[in-house]
Amino acid sequence: MMRSAKRKVKTNSLTLLLSGCMLMRGYYNCGPAAFTASMIWAQIFPFEALQIFEGELKSEIEAGLIVSFTIWLLLNIAFFCTIDLTYLHTFFGTMTGPQYTVQLYKDAKDDAMRWDAVFTNRISYTKPIHGEIKEWVKENIERWRSETPSWFHVDLIPDDFPPVDVLEAEGGARRRRRSSISVRDIIGLTRDVGVDDNRVHPFTATD
Repeated sequence: MMRSAKRKVKTNSLTLLLSGCMLMRGYYNCGPAAFTASMIWAQIFPFEALQIFEGELKSEIEAGLIVSFTIWLLLNIAFFCTIDLTYLHTFFGTMTGPQYTVQLYKDAKDDAMRWDAVFTNRISYTKPIHGEIKEWVKENIERWRSETPSWFHVDLIPDDFPPVDVLEAEGGARRRRRSSISVRDIIGLTRDVGVDDNRVHPFTATD
């Protein structure tokens, strides 16, 4: 898992430097300040590398870099002159992913938005306000279970958030294991040693 995370970070960084993808400035990716710093560094680095380059084409490469940088600079000026400046902070802010998640919860206008902020992201991101979230869940979970809105999935709620009676009614910690699909089931491998059954086992609501 750690190696996978490192590969993901390297891939994201490479994508950012080579493409300048604006989506990478998101709070769950590079973050605004790191994105902008990477973009600036991507323009400086070629000139730094050129200083140690020795060859007949050095002057031509330098001219090409200057032209490229000039175009990049003009396009960025044009870009920032045409966008809604209220989004300017998304290029220079230092807010982290967890801080952004907490803000999403606090600024949410309804339960659906609060749910999305808390239970579709890493639960550790909202650790500073877990007490507040537990109270919110306690006050509303019976109504959610009765109304069953489309966004409400009780399995997403950690066991220490709902009231004890609700937790017991839902099967406690077992509810997660009951609703999960194992890798062995997905690829069709049997759990019983010695049983020759390599068929794929489709997951159903009763599994």
